[in-house]
Amino acid sequence: MAIPALIRTRRAAACTLLAVAGFLGCVTGAKAETFPNRPIRLQVGYTAGGGIDTVSRILAEEASPFLGQPIIVENKAGAGGIIAGDFVAKSDPDGHILMTAAAGAMVISPHLKRSMSYRLDDFTGVTLAGASPLLIIVSAGSPITSLQDLIARAKANPGTITYGTPGIGTSNHTAALLFEMAAGIKLQHVPYRGPEANMDLLAGRIDLVFDALTTASPFVSDGRVRALAVTTKTRASMLPSVPTIAESGFPGFDSANWYGIVAPAKTPPAHIEKLNAAFVKAIGKPAVQEKLKAIGFVPAGNSASEFNAFLKSEYEKMGAAIRAANITPE
Repeated sequence: MAIPALIRTRRAAACTLLAVAGFLGCVTGAKAETFPNRPIRLQVGYTAGGGIDTVSRILAEEASPFLGQPIIVENKAGAGGIIAGDFVAKSDPDGHILMTAAAGAMVISPHLKRSMSYRLDDFTGVTLAGASPLLIIVSAGSPITSLQDLIARAKANPGTITYGTPGIGTSNHTAALLFEMAAGIKLQHVPYRGPEANMDLLAGRIDLVFDALTTASPFVSDGRVRALAVTTKTRASMLPSVPTIAESGFPGFDSANWYGIVAPAKTPPAHIEKLNAAFVKAIGKPAVQEKLKAIGFVPAGNSASEFNAFLKSEYEKMGAAIRAANITPE
């Protein structure tokens, strides 16, 4: 072979090798930038079987196909969701570790505990999943017949009417605090460790309960309790005859047991955008909407920026309620 031809052949081979190397480099880079590239772990700070766990599992199953990876629900129960919050806040912010956030661990506990290992700023929102309305309920034989009747009695006898919740710092508790502020009344809080408040209500040991719609609706349906009002801006579809606090003389009143998907702070915006799209699509599916509504959950689904604004607003609102109630952080 002539020298010039050999040189041309070697040059062509070199160019081919460079092209192949460049192609492989692009493929490798593309793989490195692929998200998600492994299963996503969705942390739930409560035991399996509860409302937040049920919602999490529905959304995990429905959002997975849009991401091309399974979403695995992991229950890290304890300390009112704080254990899971601590884990997620300290996790690698690459979008593969998420949490189903609830009001207690996200925007209430930081105002109640001095030694919190995380703050709201340690998270970034993906989307608001939705909310479960709360009800103010009294026993069927209670002399309190309406919300206005409750307010009148509370003003006549400050601090004597008792109400139960699942505990200090729960969304039920803060809803009651916000109602006291709005109505200008003082009630007596009786905290419980769970849903036992309803049993004491039926036994006549307490006057009323701020309860989740999902827990209270069976008691309302069978006539054992009377619902005075719902805490959300709109009436609950499961109990459409029950008026809202807002339409009962307190425009704008809105407090609920909401859930949302969050990630560690500094998770890349592109990853948040992809996660948001997947969860919003899942929440928007008619079949998913029906599943959620069947358990008393009102679906939402919004942008990450809207959810972050909501989180900050809720944080400020809860802080104001806790300060107004003179609750001292532990």
